[in-house]
Amino acid sequence: MRLRLSPPGYLLLLGDLIAFVLFVYYGKIIHNYPVTVMGIIETLAPFLVGWIIAILLFKSYGQRTYESAVRQLLSTLITWTVAAPIGLLIRSWWTGVPTTLIFAGVTYFITLAFLLGWRVPFAIGYAIYKRKRLLATS
Repeated sequence: MRLRLSPPGYLLLLGDLIAFVLFVYYGKIIHNYPVTVMGIIETLAPFLVGWIIAILLFKSYGQRTYESAVRQLLSTLITWTVAAPIGLLIRSWWTGVPTTLIFAGVTYFITLAFLLGWRVPFAIGYAIYKRKRLLATS
């Protein structure tokens, strides 16, 4: 499978990566863990693997996905709903620590909040941009 991105797709990918890093950073701070680059990468890696699998499966950065604000936000929800359990399974296998239901729920909902927290303004901004561009060409 190949991932082709247009400029808005690259912006979405960058914003999502920042959301993931902020989630891990925030989690380390809340749990009083040391915040190091390697620590963030180690914590983030299983979830990024899950995210990559899901985005390739659903073509989550395709132009058709972000052309509609509703479709974009629904795509985020579906992609994260598939990616989160994959990431949790990889994390559990990697660390040897079983995943609790509470940890899974907190990870799912807080990360989804980070993703949507930036994607909602992006969806609104992109819709406004598209509308203005359409009016300018009419």
